[in-house]
Amino acid sequence: MPGGTRAEVFDPHEVGVYHCWNRCVRRAWLCGIDKLTGNNYNYRRRWIKKRLRLLCQFFAIEVGFYALLSNHWHLILRNRPDIVETWSDKEVVRRCLIINQLAKSLDGSYKEPSEAEIQIAANDPELVAEYRTRLSHISHFIGSLCEYLSRHINEDDCLSGTLWEGRYSCRSIEDDAGLLTTGIYVDLNQLRAGEALTPEESEYTSIGDRLAALLKRLEQSEETALAWEQVADEDLPDSWLAELTLDEGLESDVRKGLRSATGRRLSDRGLLPLPLVDYVKLLEETGRQIVAGKAGAIPQHLASLLERLNIHAEHWVESIRDFDKLFGKSIGCQTNLVHRAKRNNRGWIRGVRHCAQAFH
Repeated sequence: MPGGTRAEVFDPHEVGVYHCWNRCVRRAWLCGIDKLTGNNYNYRRRWIKKRLRLLCQFFAIEVGFYALLSNHWHLILRNRPDIVETWSDKEVVRRCLIINQLAKSLDGSYKEPSEAEIQIAANDPELVAEYRTRLSHISHFIGSLCEYLSRHINEDDCLSGTLWEGRYSCRSIEDDAGLLTTGIYVDLNQLRAGEALTPEESEYTSIGDRLAALLKRLEQSEETALAWEQVADEDLPDSWLAELTLDEGLESDVRKGLRSATGRRLSDRGLLPLPLVDYVKLLEETGRQIVAGKAGAIPQHLASLLERLNIHAEHWVESIRDFDKLFGKSIGCQTNLVHRAKRNNRGWIRGVRHCAQAFH
């Protein structure tokens, strides 16, 4: 059976969470060391992160997790068409005109569109509708990122031609169990690849940013005796990422159409119903077992956390260690994958058997 198309994986008109990744085809790699010449291209990781932060200011798409490796990257994205619907036609046009500029702007500079330019486009209802779709469309977000990197790296290498092995790959994340599994997998990618020894040493990853921000918050709290909430909105390393903890029942957690309190991300809506501390403990325990090459027992307090999110603890380490082999175009509990297959008029989705074992 052929693989599912991207149109089957995501719908730009519905809020969803997706795992996207792409790989460089050059011998010199994307951000690694060229073994032939000895050139170190790790500085390019700064380019990617800076451009991600910039794109998040204009798209209605949130970055939940990310990892930048030597020859590829991973992103977990949540699109927010519900927020796009609250924007005026002029705001939609303004954002899209700036995004169009950024694809060719290597230094990230852009010029605010004039009122006349905005008004001309806003007078075309079909164009405005197309722009609204683009702002919450995963393909347009990834396309803007990859086009910029292709131009910038080709210029840096004094070359032309293809940089990526394809447009990009994508899977849908159907529930909290699938999101936690995929998030841990992404955050442990540098450890699995031998590019970092511990989560806190994982530079240019979401867990690296969250841990650096956590330490800075604690330092600020001790120095100024301020409450946690008073220092949480500073310009911290994770202020551009989607909030990790999903606080159910709080109006501030869903803020439709309102800017985040940090001003650097789309909203303050969280991702998972667990605190950062529990997430970090689970990440460290999982990473320790994977790096050691042994699948020991998950401690009871972490096993109960997994059970609360409908994950079978006995299959946890295997799911992270063999993630690429076990899961296909969608990840989540079996019931959600069956619903996904029916929506796509398919009888089966790769990975459904392991999903039935790993999640309940």
